Amino acid sequence: MALTQSVDQVDENGRELLTYGTPDFPIAFFDDDLTKVAVPPHWHDEFEFVLVTEGRVSVRIAGREFPLGAGDGYFANSGILHAAELLSRTGHQHAMVFSPRLISGSPDLVWNTCVAPILENPGIPFIRLSATVPWQGEILTMAETAWQYGAYEKTDYPIHVRYFLSQSFARILRQSESIQSESACIPRYQRDELRIKKVLLFIEQNYGNVLSLEDIAASASISISTCLRLFSSVLGTTPNRYLMDYRLRKAAEFLHHPGGRSITEIAQACGFSDASYFNRCFRKMYGTTPTRYTQAPLG
Repeated sequence: MALTQSVDQVDENGRELLTYGTPDFPIAFFDDDLTKVAVPPHWHDEFEFVLVTEGRVSVRIAGREFPLGAGDGYFANSGILHAAELLSRTGHQHAMVFSPRLISGSPDLVWNTCVAPILENPGIPFIRLSATVPWQGEILTMAETAWQYGAYEKTDYPIHVRYFLSQSFARILRQSESIQSESACIPRYQRDELRIKKVLLFIEQNYGNVLSLEDIAASASISISTCLRLFSSVLGTTPNRYLMDYRLRKAAEFLHHPGGRSITEIAQACGFSDASYFNRCFRKMYGTTPTRYTQAPLG
């Protein structure tokens, strides 16, 4: 499989708009330069392994926040909202996003004993993986080996990728009791995440319009105070800050693929009525002007 470029797009359900691999081998491999690729709050139906290869990041997932350094990583279960923020000057990560069908395509014995106990277990929303913990280090090594085979299409890579990911799941199942005690979501957080997903979907579908805090809260039928609490507890930010960051990320995406539009037109399409204000905000987030950003090569 070739490496896949990370994007920030979602479908009508708020899930990432990406086709992961091919129908007969549903997995995508990413090599992300975290100085160029953001990891905003997102979710998808697929599993995900992430391995930090350089720098330090802060991960938010299932109501938890924790730092990871080079050699560490995490596993995100299906449908779990997660995000990461670069803490160091430079940073890289390897990621694999794959359908449960990659390990077993039907409800056979492998599915029932290896896939379903993880996929259908609310007690395992994620697993933090540290290279210093032996069993977690084994999973990290196997996941990285699978990534190397698939990303660079080494000889017989399909069977090797499936093998090492299946072995990773076997290791997870052996430790499932301790994982559940450390990672399980509390019922309130599960309710909060469902509501925040509705809000994020609303922003993703309406970021080019004038949006008030009242509009954002109303999209999930919650009060303004509840909206503020959810953004703080689940995402670690405010609604206005999230909306601003999302608009700027979309503007950056459009600047690299303008489709004949001017910078002013892109700014307006992303919710900025004042071009000077857009320039100031963009420079603060990306360290350069929109004009220079359009001239920079894609990462």
